Amino acid sequence: MRKVLIGAAIGLAAAVAAALLGLIPLVDTFERKTYDWRIQRTADPASARKDIVLVAIDQSSVRNLEPLVGRWPWPRMIHASLVDYLARAQARVIVYDVIFSERDRRSFTVGDQTWTGAESDRALAEATARAGNVVHVVDVAAEAGGAAQEPLEATPYRLDGRVEPRAVATPPYPELAKASRALGHNLVVVDSDGPVRRAIPFVRGGGQFLPSLPIAAAIIARGVPPSEVTAGGPTLRVGDRAVPLIEAELPSYDGARHSSLRTLIRYPGGVVDPRTKRPTYADYSFYDLFYSEQQILAGEKPLVDPARFKDKLVIVGTTAPGLYDLIPVPFSEGKMPGMQVHASVLDSVLSGRFMRPAPRWAGVVALLFCALVAGVGLMRLGVWPGLALSAATAAVFVIVAVTLFGQGLWLRVIEPAFALTLAAFGGVSYQYFVEDREKRRVKRLFSRYVSKDVFDQLMSDPSKAGLGGKRRSMTVLFSDIRGFTTFSEQGEPEAIVQQLNEYFSRMVHVVFEHRGTLDKFVGDAVMALFGAPLDDPDHAEHAVQAALAMLRELEELNRGWAAEGRPTLAIGVGVNTGEMVAGNIGSESIMSYTVIGDAVNLGSRLESLNKQYGTSVIVSDATRERLQGRYDIRALGDVVVKGKSQPVAIFEVREATGAGQP
Repeated sequence: MRKVLIGAAIGLAAAVAAALLGLIPLVDTFERKTYDWRIQRTADPASARKDIVLVAIDQSSVRNLEPLVGRWPWPRMIHASLVDYLARAQARVIVYDVIFSERDRRSFTVGDQTWTGAESDRALAEATARAGNVVHVVDVAAEAGGAAQEPLEATPYRLDGRVEPRAVATPPYPELAKASRALGHNLVVVDSDGPVRRAIPFVRGGGQFLPSLPIAAAIIARGVPPSEVTAGGPTLRVGDRAVPLIEAELPSYDGARHSSLRTLIRYPGGVVDPRTKRPTYADYSFYDLFYSEQQILAGEKPLVDPARFKDKLVIVGTTAPGLYDLIPVPFSEGKMPGMQVHASVLDSVLSGRFMRPAPRWAGVVALLFCALVAGVGLMRLGVWPGLALSAATAAVFVIVAVTLFGQGLWLRVIEPAFALTLAAFGGVSYQYFVEDREKRRVKRLFSRYVSKDVFDQLMSDPSKAGLGGKRRSMTVLFSDIRGFTTFSEQGEPEAIVQQLNEYFSRMVHVVFEHRGTLDKFVGDAVMALFGAPLDDPDHAEHAVQAALAMLRELEELNRGWAAEGRPTLAIGVGVNTGEMVAGNIGSESIMSYTVIGDAVNLGSRLESLNKQYGTSVIVSDATRERLQGRYDIRALGDVVVKGKSQPVAIFEVREATGAGQP
């Protein structure tokens, strides 16, 4: 329970830190990039409405019409022909995303007819009136300053004050504005990092509320009177259709605070479906439809049958590169025509498929869940299992977030992901600095006293060290330099220390090679343990092998010292096997891993008997009985050692004849 509470505290702290991080604007930018990634993963071009059709004023149309009417902009009568064609086709709504704010003052010749600009303007206005379902553009793209060309007709939309103000609202020339079924703005605002993710359903311009082109088209298509278009709180209602809104802070241009209600654009797809290579919305070239209308007027079969547009919602817009109506969007192609952005908004309103931010409580739950799972998991399971759980939680969270996004719910991921990462880091840090203190303590104790393989085992399972003292069967080895007192009196202290360091280094290396543990140095003596802190069933064998190897190493050292004119050394080794207590012995502040017991004392006594018997290695009978290798063993008889009342059988051990190492 203690670890769970600590993990929960770490998780809560990480959640608070992540929530505060979310206040930084850069984090919001990262979140928007994950938004774009989710759009790309969940877009389904097949779900796009089939009754929305695009008519593109493309490069081909500009090129084909140039010999007839000159370069862009075309005379208005050319657009009138397209409106007549679509009206003939009984299109449900025609959205014309081309600005006609000024009267055409040119004169031009088409075939053998000469047209004035006024005649051309009148042709478009009359075609618009005949169609009765055309939505034209009010230009509100200009910044503050100036005034509207013409006052807008009053509309009974019931909206609150959080509608974006536009100081300049320029409607079409009066005849065309009057002939239009509705007017709509084409304002598109990019986010600070580039793409267009939000649409502006209404603006205040010319003293009136003005819907966007797709909202105006949706109002007509759904047969909703303007009086039933209302906005209150986070919702825009178009009849019985509820469009979710989010509030956006606007740059201050007059010192006052301004906000705008916008709606997230739920793009069904990019320009082209990457799987089928077909456009998301069916599209046609302007010229093909214009030419088809001329064929119909001439009594010929049209290139494009008008029946294709019956009951369709048609959006006309520019795609030719030189006409500059390409909008940055969160898809791999980077940009799409403005009319397709409008089509995406219109699609959402008509289909009732919207993108909405998740409720604030859902974000808090996600934040706390990720942070607590990582924090508690690290503390309860340990580092690697806890990290695995954190990674699995992150993966599941991403899958859930993407799935919800595909269903139209935007759940923020950056803050929960950061909370999870921070909690995992906090859990690992706590494990290292607090919970793993015992392991580091073992490391400090044994890293310089045991062989590498023994050390690795201790690190994987420190409990094997038996800290605190444990009775066990093991072998102890004592080695001592013969005549060390005389040796130390004859030399310089610095030279003696240097020679001792060389000697001890080689002897410790031998002990480690044979799975031994260095207990301590006592003056010129070496005390080593075999069978502790880890169990070793062959501890006696390894101890005797180490004793003989120490003699071989010393012979090699002596040859080098003799060649250098330095004194040589001789050692005696005593080895005993028996029950001992091994563990940390000392005080709370200073302790060492060692062994105590009668068997330890006997090992020390056996080493000192080498002087009396003129031998190098003496072992007890308990050690001899455990040996399995080939050795030259000679019985030395029974002796009563100091501190013992019963005689002990002892043996000299040497290399087996003809063998360099048993």
